[in-house]
Amino acid sequence: MKQLNLIKCMSALVVVAGIAIPSLAQSDYEIVQKFKQRYHQIEKDIQSADSLTELNSLIVEIDRLRNDNIEHKALLDKSLYPDNFDKSLEKLKTHLVIRNQDFTTIDVLQIDNLQLKEQVDALNKRNTELINQIQQYEYTSKRNSKKVVELEKLVTQLKSSLKRRDELIVGIVDSLIPQLNKGSGQLTSEDKNNVYSQVEKNDVLSNVKRSLQDNIRFIRVTTLEPEDLNEIKNQQEKFSKFWKDMGIKLTDIYSGKNKKTKELKDIDSLFSLWNESVANEAWTNIKVEFAYNGIHLIDFNNGEKFTSVITSFIDDEIKNIGVKSPEESENAYAMFSDSTWFKVINPKWIPYLLESKMLSREQKKSIDAKIADWNARLTPASYDWVYILVAVLAVVGVGFMYRKRTSPKTKEPEKPPVES
Repeated sequence: MKQLNLIKCMSALVVVAGIAIPSLAQSDYEIVQKFKQRYHQIEKDIQSADSLTELNSLIVEIDRLRNDNIEHKALLDKSLYPDNFDKSLEKLKTHLVIRNQDFTTIDVLQIDNLQLKEQVDALNKRNTELINQIQQYEYTSKRNSKKVVELEKLVTQLKSSLKRRDELIVGIVDSLIPQLNKGSGQLTSEDKNNVYSQVEKNDVLSNVKRSLQDNIRFIRVTTLEPEDLNEIKNQQEKFSKFWKDMGIKLTDIYSGKNKKTKELKDIDSLFSLWNESVANEAWTNIKVEFAYNGIHLIDFNNGEKFTSVITSFIDDEIKNIGVKSPEESENAYAMFSDSTWFKVINPKWIPYLLESKMLSREQKKSIDAKIADWNARLTPASYDWVYILVAVLAVVGVGFMYRKRTSPKTKEPEKPPVES
């Protein structure tokens, strides 16, 4: 009986031991997994921290992770290969220090960008005032020399102010996303969130949009010369290059935000409209130059149509030679050729059109040939009466000389003899 009880006791011990050993092994596994979970959570919290205060609070979490697991150091040293317990905690602190530097940079940028934003806001207000003044002067100062001088001064101030405001906007965006300028590649989710937050605080999209609208309005309310348009085109190319690079990144950052995605599309459309406005300003001013001299042409907005309109006008004038009076034909040619084409269009606008690739050299040669043809056809028709008069005079002169040569000579009367 005693032996039977002993056997039962031993069996029970074996069962208990069999249960206990797996439980102990599983407990070690749980310890390691729990450590890893807390480690990764702290690591994630470091990356997603929104402020320096929040980041500093994670120092306590790292210390707590150490204290809670110091008794399992030997187990964790074996389980965290190739790292160990101390090395893993040191990595967390390194991540925290690096992230701390990011916040220091962001704080500095926030101060700088706040100052830049204030300057942009001031320039926005100033530009609106200047544009409104210029618009009033354009309507009222055409015959007032003093107001014309004042208008030119306002236009110069506005050009400078628009350029300065564009440079500030570019500076804000450059400072917000320095990793783009270094070519560091794809932004992380954390980087995107940080940039998004700063872009919103600085009203970057609104200011880019406002800048484009002001630049377009400036072109519409002013009469610009080729040198002005060249200056605007240089500014436009720089701003467009900036947006082509940064705009793609901002589109990525704003993906999924429907309202802002639409605003980005609006900005792309405004860039296209700005380009069109610069081109149209040249064609409009050329048409106005002809109109000043009473030559009213139909609209044109490219080199091909411009060439067609000019040659059609000249063809009509050539057809009217002989229908109009000589004086009318001569006056039409003089106003077109002498007062407009060779005085203004050819020296001032044609070089700009050629350089901007808005007009080809073949198209210019075609127009020059047509003007020369008009001149050649016009000259004989205008001076027929001169040729006729010369011919008549020549015939009369020849006849007179012929009659003079062929008429009989009269004898001189004989002198009476002298008496001796």
